[in-house]
Amino acid sequence: MIYFDNAATSFPKPETVYRAMENFMKNIGGNPGRSGHRLSIESAKIIYQARKNLAKLFKVKDSSRIIFTANATEALNLGIKGLLEPGDEVITSAFEHNSVMRPLRTLEKEVKVKVKV
Repeated sequence: MIYFDNAATSFPKPETVYRAMENFMKNIGGNPGRSGHRLSIESAKIIYQARKNLAKLFKVKDSSRIIFTANATEALNLGIKGLLEPGDEVITSAFEHNSVMRPLRTLEKEVKVKVKV
């Protein structure tokens, strides 16, 4: 899992980020995958191209394996809940962030994952 959280922790953003976001908000703004109109299709193309670019950068053969999440908590929950199965064992530390510990503790109770701190 590779994580690029520039939403909450980086300020100021590079000028190119501001320009790209302004262009999207003013000229596109469509919701990808939610409709068949021109702006929705344009949004989907932008996401598709971003996946292709990231796949090339990280040498991922299948760009559909690149996913985007709203934030770190969502990404961590997706990875943790998607990978762990009954009987699996996780070793972590007492210093782990709640976005990791809470899903681990939930899986410990509900799925019988072993969590060692």
